[in-house]
Amino acid sequence: MLRIIAVLVLLSACQRSNDSYISDIPLIEGGTNSQNIEDSFNAKQYFVGQTDSIYGLLDLVNLSSLNGRILTDVKYATTDNFMNVQLYDTISSIYLNKEVAERLSKCQDFLDSLKPGFHLLVFDGIRPLQVQQEMWEALDSIPVYRRGKFVSNPAKGSVHNYGAAVDLTIVDTEGNQLDMGAGYDDFREIAFPSLEYKFLASGELAQTQVNNRKLLRKVMKKQGFRSIPSEWWHFNAFSRVTVSRKYKRLLTESGAVEWFRLSYPKKDTVSI
Repeated sequence: MLRIIAVLVLLSACQRSNDSYISDIPLIEGGTNSQNIEDSFNAKQYFVGQTDSIYGLLDLVNLSSLNGRILTDVKYATTDNFMNVQLYDTISSIYLNKEVAERLSKCQDFLDSLKPGFHLLVFDGIRPLQVQQEMWEALDSIPVYRRGKFVSNPAKGSVHNYGAAVDLTIVDTEGNQLDMGAGYDDFREIAFPSLEYKFLASGELAQTQVNNRKLLRKVMKKQGFRSIPSEWWHFNAFSRVTVSRKYKRLLTESGAVEWFRLSYPKKDTVSI
């Protein structure tokens, strides 16, 4: 609700700059937006309707409009996520930078050739830094040095913040998600691609489950997406440093963005 109010304040101010674009919202007679703020549902619906056009100005593409064969289930727009709360107020579709979305569309084409009738199912694309901060703070019981395996430290940000990372799985011809041996946003080590050999040897992962993960990695690798060691579902189109030099990062759902260019370390790193 607080984010909705903040969005309305920004909207009513009609702010525009090179780094952000905020749409207009009609003011109620009397010079206030109190009715809009009171009716949070209508306010949300209004802004959701503007998201495509606002994000389009940032060269962000609604994935469903690019390739309808790619399915979406925006987990953070619901309570069906590891925090059990709705994190996105107005993002109800998957948005990615245009180049990244086009590469993902080609991944679906490749999957079609391997497994006709199978579909990619995407859970998350671009993620505002504001939400990244909320996720980071929600995991404060995990030491910082370990927390970064699951959620990137907002101090440096995530590849998601640039619209260049995707969380996804594969569904079969019946619409069932392939069994990966661990669910989406499962923080247990059994979800780590880097430890599959260990859980396969112990019998906690079946060969079929590992093969399903390998299929997903094969499909994504075809277009240069890189997996990470701690999440089978996460793939980056670029490394964190590279993406920070190609795109601006999204700060808020309302469309505020900024450049946040990182320097190259001795070895560039991936980020979730």
